[in-house]
Amino acid sequence: MSQLRIGAVILAGGKSSRMGSPKQKLPWRDGTFLTELVKEVQAIGLSCFIVANDFSGTQVTQKEQIDEQPVTITPDLVPSCGPVSGLVTAFRVSTEDALLVLSCDLPFMDRVQIAKFIEFARERDEWDVIVAQSEGRTHPLCAVYHRRTQSNWEQALLNGQRRLMRTLDELRVVPLPDECLDPWAVFNVNTPEEYEQAKLEEKRRKTGHA
Repeated sequence: MSQLRIGAVILAGGKSSRMGSPKQKLPWRDGTFLTELVKEVQAIGLSCFIVANDFSGTQVTQKEQIDEQPVTITPDLVPSCGPVSGLVTAFRVSTEDALLVLSCDLPFMDRVQIAKFIEFARERDEWDVIVAQSEGRTHPLCAVYHRRTQSNWEQALLNGQRRLMRTLDELRVVPLPDECLDPWAVFNVNTPEEYEQAKLEEKRRKTGHA
């Protein structure tokens, strides 16, 4: 049996209303949340797609940084319709059998965690979605979606159903065991307070103390 072909999609089209500024542009390590996540995805040889609505104006520099790497940047086909539209867009512009979908605000999602995710997906049968979870919470924007789910997302978009969890209820969802990932890998940054938490954790990892 041929190996499942998996690509990666980073969703960066959100409004970042709780953060107050675009999350993908937040400074992180040697770049930004977005550029660092692209590096981690590409470090294990995955093709990389970015779904984003605005790389104009102040984001031009960031676009140039990303363009130095072989990534595909595409606008959301239906702006302001949330991650469901992002998933539809990703499936329409890609050819892989499945897509690792990541939100742009996962600062601790690295190549080691991604490799574990991909390995788990390739070793399992009879699934539509493999989703990360932590402390009983499901993270649908840290998940592998099989291409056979594309029709479900197309229908959800057509019906105006923007809630990911509603469509997930129709699919065979396999949770990724908690112990597979570093608990911080699914920590997403939505607010300035969470950004500060992430910076403190990064400092702790570098120095051994906060």
